[in-house]
Formats: sequence, C-alpha cells, structure tokens
Amino acid sequence: MEHAASVITQLKDFWYIAAESRELNSRPVGRTLLGEPLVLFRKANGSPAALIDRCAHRNMALSRGRIRDDLIECPYHGWRYRDDGKCIYIPSLPQQTDLPDPARVRAFPAVQSDEYVWVYMGTDPPAGPPPRFPHCGEPRWTTFKMKTRFQASALACLENFLDCPHTVYVHRGWFRSPHINQVRATVARHADRIEVRFAAERDAQSIVSRLLFPSGKNLLHTDRFLMPSTSRVDYHFGPDRRFIITSQCTPISDDETEVYTVISFRFGRIGSLIRLLFEPLSRRIIRQDVEILRHQTAQLKRFGGAHFVSTESDIVGPDILKLWQQATSKNHMKKTEEPLERRNVVLRF
Repeated sequence: MEHAASVITQLKDFWYIAAESRELNSRPVGRTLLGEPLVLFRKANGSPAALIDRCAHRNMALSRGRIRDDLIECPYHGWRYRDDGKCIYIPSLPQQTDLPDPARVRAFPAVQSDEYVWVYMGTDPPAGPPPRFPHCGEPRWTTFKMKTRFQASALACLENFLDCPHTVYVHRGWFRSPHINQVRATVARHADRIEVRFAAERDAQSIVSRLLFPSGKNLLHTDRFLMPSTSRVDYHFGPDRRFIITSQCTPISDDETEVYTVISFRFGRIGSLIRLLFEPLSRRIIRQDVEILRHQTAQLKRFGGAHFVSTESDIVGPDILKLWQQATSKNHMKKTEEPLERRNVVLRF
C-alpha cells in the first residue's frame, strides 16, 4: 500500500461533495478538492457553480470576492466571471472593448443533491448525476448528518469505517466489547464496489447494542465500499429495525479528508426519540476515529511512508487500492454484476 494516499487524487472522473447546501448563500465559498482550490457560489436561480479559485488577471483568489448580478467578482480589479468561467466584464476597460480570449478560468459541473453541493472534477462531461444517500429524508426513516475533518488520507478513513476489528479497541465498550467472537464473512470485489457480508455475527455486548439492537433478533450486517470514496454500513434486524451509515470522503490533500456522513435508520414510531440517543453517541464514536487516525498520520510522517503488513483480516483496504489503481489505468474494467473476485474469510472481533 506504498504511496496509496495519493492515488485517489488522480480519480477525477467522479462526483465529490464540496460543501453542505446551507453553506452557499450570498458569499462565495473556497474549498479544496483533490488538491484543486475551488470557489463555489450560488446563482440567482438557486443552482450552485464551481470555478477554479483564481482570477485569470493576477491570480487573486475569487473566493475572497463577492457575487454581483449572478457573476463572481474578483476583489483585486473587479473582473467578473460567469458560471462557465468566462470573464464578461473588466471595469478598467471601455465598455465596447473586446475582452481577451484567455480571460476565463476553468469551470466544473456542480449540482445540489441531498442538501449537499457536489462537484465533478473530470474534464469530460459526467456520465450521470451524483449518487444518492440511501433512504435520506424518506417517510418512516429518521436521518441525521455529520461533517467531520480527518487529518488522514481518504484510504485511511475508508479502511477505518469498514474495519470491524479496530472497534474492539478504539471504541471499547461503546461499539464493541473485548468479548471476541469468531465471524465468517464473504468478500466480493466488483469493478466499482466491494461488498462484505457477515454471517452469524453475535451481540457486540456494548452500549450501542444494548440501546439500539434488539436481543434475540438475527443480525444481517453488510459493509460496502463504493467508488471512488464512499463507505456504507448496513445493520438489518427486520423490516422495522434498520440502520444505514453512509460516509462520502472528499480528499482535500494526501493526508486530509472531509467526511460527510448520513445516518438513516428505521425504528418504528420512536425514531425521533432514538435519534436523541443515537446522534450524540455517533458523534462520540467518530471523534474517537478522528483521534486514532490523527495519530496514524503522525506516525506515517514520522517514519517517512506507509510501511504496512496486511493479513486476510484486512478485508477492504488492499481491495480499495486495487480498484483505484484499475480506475487510473488504461485497462479500466467495465462494471458487471458478477464479482471480479469472491473469497471467504474468518475474523475474530
């Protein structure tokens, strides 16, 4: 997994969350995605726009400017740009002067979905809209959201979110207890996703399981990685008891990631009451992950690189890297329903 952190910055042909919808109002917003500085702003019709965050004139950050008449205005000399990146007004020139052809900056497709602003970083037009968060805002489902900055690579975040063994130690007593069970899992790697299905998983004997997971019910637990940088964890106890935790990881740099988490659950008539317990508990658990990954990043910098030893219990990290490497190669495989690889593993957690 050497140099794994920088692979995702090459995966431009995907949608990434750049901001929460509520963050775009009357002022432009600066963001960095895959190492690219962007400026986001909202047009008069409510739709978002995204440009590279520099004026073509003297490279001033457009995110320091303002929005005027549906255009973004540079704070240095007042050049104004449309949402397609073309400069259409230079106040220091007479009004009839033809503007120079290079007076434009790169624009990126931007859309709003599930109360997030998504930006497509590729050069070719996107093949479709951004993905939706499962059951977000649907009737009989309760949803809450979290935004968390990790001082860690997107790969480290994704592996953490889909890694069961660490929960015994990092979230001891909160999510899982030191009482270790043996669990069988089937791992299926497709061209665009990884699916892990656990069998005969027992009660975790933790605060979370006592509050939220009914005793005596069969647990269906599935973990998924979805290209390019989304994790999804499903806990299913029947038609009226389901939990889905989805996290979209937006890489800022090789060792910094913004994570947008949507937790949707179905808990009968007391969903809103369960949220009062579940939301603060979820925030506490994710803070523990923030802390452990911060220390991991510090160690990687301390020893000058990612020197990892993986075993069969590391069931998603190496496969994520394989999918990323395939996506950056010329021999990128097409999506198929049949997995590229399927294997059975036994874990203890």
